[in-house]
Amino acid sequence: MDIVTGGLGFIGNELVRQLKAAGREVAIIDNENRIAPQIEDIRDVPHYKIDITDVKSVNETMALLKPTRVFHLAAIHYIPECNAQPERTLRINVEGTLSVLNAAVKFGCKHFILASTGAVYHDTPEPLKEEAKIAPVDVYGWSKWFAEELCRWQDTSIRITICRLFNNIGLRETNAHIVPEIISQLRSGNRVLELGNITPVRDYISTRDTATAMITLGQSEHSGTEVYNIATGKGASVKELIQELSKILKQDIQVKTDPHRFRKADKEVQLADISKLKEKLNWEPKHSMKEVLMELMKFEKLMPANDNT
Repeated sequence: MDIVTGGLGFIGNELVRQLKAAGREVAIIDNENRIAPQIEDIRDVPHYKIDITDVKSVNETMALLKPTRVFHLAAIHYIPECNAQPERTLRINVEGTLSVLNAAVKFGCKHFILASTGAVYHDTPEPLKEEAKIAPVDVYGWSKWFAEELCRWQDTSIRITICRLFNNIGLRETNAHIVPEIISQLRSGNRVLELGNITPVRDYISTRDTATAMITLGQSEHSGTEVYNIATGKGASVKELIQELSKILKQDIQVKTDPHRFRKADKEVQLADISKLKEKLNWEPKHSMKEVLMELMKFEKLMPANDNT
């Protein structure tokens, strides 16, 4: 039995979908705060509506299901929301992680897979290895680093894999990140987008690739705690992402800079080194940024479904 916390969310629903397709018995723990759209194909998966900070309910559910693996994705991860509600962010991302982890250990789980983030790293133009300096610049990054440290502190009787995820893009987004914001403005007919800083370089990865990598890591055999980056190892600026969308849609998309949309703290470059994942587990991403964006434009009906140019 696998449990996916946050299984109705952006990455979680794809993870559940892939586990289900692989024939795994899977259940979802999710408080339904943000439910991904168009997930009818996983509605038959057992779902327990639980707040992960509710220790009693988490323990009761773990005792009932006795999972072999727990994929822990439930968290607040939209940066503006984290910055606006730091106490709530720490409570859910840190205390909630401890609640789920303690219950997993108590009821015999063999492998705990934590969704962490590349946001724990320092700001550098160099590709980030798992041993890179830790220096978050926002509440979200710190909350995930604290969650990681709790896993290391608990590291006694359970295998733990920490997955540092980079910028995911794909279908069924649940937060107003940059790609959904662009889509929203395009849908309203805008061809001059009002955005903040478009120079930061990020490592954009398909949610499908992220889910596949997490499942692969969930099958790995190791003792103690291991940390892996999940990304593509390739960077693109927001400006380059918009240029790719212009080509896909065959439209001239311009940007008007809105200073009010700039973040107080924002890393200029965040690019992963994924050599550890490649070398140890022979994994690498399959979907390019162009492929994901084209699929997304079709999914959002911003281009014809049969347009493959």
